Amino acid sequence: LIVTMLGLSTTAAAALLTGHTLVAKSLMTVLFRAKITAKATAKQEVDKVCASEFYKRVHAAQLNEAEYAPLLIGGLLYLSLKGVEAPVLCTLSVVGQVWYYWLRAFVGHSHEGGIDPPPYVPGALMRYAALGMLAYNIYKTG
Repeated sequence: LIVTMLGLSTTAAAALLTGHTLVAKSLMTVLFRAKITAKATAKQEVDKVCASEFYKRVHAAQLNEAEYAPLLIGGLLYLSLKGVEAPVLCTLSVVGQVWYYWLRAFVGHSHEGGIDPPPYVPGALMRYAALGMLAYNIYKTG
């Protein structure tokens, strides 16, 4: 089964998710924040950037990534400290987070210039499954 082929440990998955969070936040800064917060950028240009579909998609994806990252990273690190290995959970967490973010940010859905059905939905479903598995594994440690 491809899901277990990666065989990620809880520690490795947490590290990968932390790195992915850094990339997502850095990308937002490089693509947008540096420009729209600079004193030299005219207000009209700031408004133009903030009103663009591209900005809205990347911003929404980054905010969503920021909602899931702490839950996944914190839970995985807890499991790591408890010595719990859950390769399917780890793989779904990492693949789901990466899949969702990049397809949400750079493709989007039909109402924002993307496609229908949105290609990021499988990533979202992977994260839902991962969160359920995470909750169950945390419960089992008690």
